[in-house]
Amino acid sequence: MKTHVHTYDPGKLEEEAVQWHVRLQGGAATGDDWMAFTRWLETDPAYNAAYDAVAKIWDAAGELADSTSFENEQKTLPENVIAFPFRRLRSAARARPVVFGGGFGAAIAATLLVLVSPVFLGTQTTSYSTGVGEQRTVTLADGSTVMLNTNTDITIQYGKNIRQVNMKKGEAFFSVHHDQTRPFTVAVNDLKVTDIGTRFDIRNDLDRTQVSVTEGIVDIGLVMTNGEQLDLDPKPVRLTAGDQAVYRFGHDIETHTFDVEQLTAWKQGQLVFENDDLATVTAELNRYFDRPVILADADLGNLRFSGVLQIHDQKRALRDLTAFFSLKTKETHSSVLLIHNNES
Repeated sequence: MKTHVHTYDPGKLEEEAVQWHVRLQGGAATGDDWMAFTRWLETDPAYNAAYDAVAKIWDAAGELADSTSFENEQKTLPENVIAFPFRRLRSAARARPVVFGGGFGAAIAATLLVLVSPVFLGTQTTSYSTGVGEQRTVTLADGSTVMLNTNTDITIQYGKNIRQVNMKKGEAFFSVHHDQTRPFTVAVNDLKVTDIGTRFDIRNDLDRTQVSVTEGIVDIGLVMTNGEQLDLDPKPVRLTAGDQAVYRFGHDIETHTFDVEQLTAWKQGQLVFENDDLATVTAELNRYFDRPVILADADLGNLRFSGVLQIHDQKRALRDLTAFFSLKTKETHSSVLLIHNNES
């Protein structure tokens, strides 16, 4: 098998690495920028090493402006990586406070270094979590993103040969950059979800796991606690766009179609309901607020609701909900009661 050998222009590679660093840390990088950056990194190990060196030097720009010691950085790079001059980097570092606003630039550069360093430092394990009502997005060095919904807890193992998420609880939406040599997997309860270049949502309610594919393909298999697939289920379940799998402990994986816009509405701060009973509606709302909504009478749970509710403003959500049913609320320190209008 022939191996393609890249040739490099040292000055051009240095300039490109600096340009990428400035673009990504300027605060206006788009998803397309991240994908283009990923393709640039994957050109050759030299590109990864060049960018890593830039990030390290930029982070230490205050020292770099008056020191030549960082030129030794190139001595630590792999043998097949070019050595290039750092003079222009030193000049750029002197200008960094103007470009990024002093210490803010150092913080941004340090953050990017954490993302890029697994290429050189081996597998890194990082935990991320959100509180009730909180959402956040994590971006990996390859451009893949994980958007965490309310009350979610995950651990990401990321390195040269691994991209694995362990999902303890909650819900997350994954936008994955495909890499045949380094599959992206999610371990959740007894399931192993393997991406085949896609976007998908996983919700872990402890006793129920739901995997929904909005784009592309994923494979789902039952796994042992040691990560080995069960002999009794050797063939994984394959989902394509619009497919959803639901798994409960001790039961088979069930598959069906789903409404993509309804399921992913939480990413826009909304919950969408279509003829759902009020018990289900309040249970969903309670995922996002510290004070739970409680139905004062059991018969209220059978009322049917269709509509859109906000998940970042409990008062607004309850105002819309009570107006729909002509109900009213009674607030306590620890909860909000939904009651009939004729009750006190």
